[in-house]
Amino acid sequence: MKAFFDHPFVWLACTLALLAACTWLPIRIKNDELRSWVMRWVLVPVSLVLILYTYPVGIDVFRRIALLWGP
Repeated sequence: MKAFFDHPFVWLACTLALLAACTWLPIRIKNDELRSWVMRWVLVPVSLVLILYTYPVGIDVFRRIALLWGP
């Protein structure tokens, strides 16, 4: 299962989907109460996933790319 989450395409899809949710949802929701609920209960966990999964795996993905294309 770890190999699945370390795959670059899974990382890229997850990153794009989560960043899209973080930008699209607050803009799209017009009701202030619903927007506050979504920010607190949806976007905070999404941001934690971005911090705890996307950032470390992204460093590893780009490290592998650099070693692949390096001298």
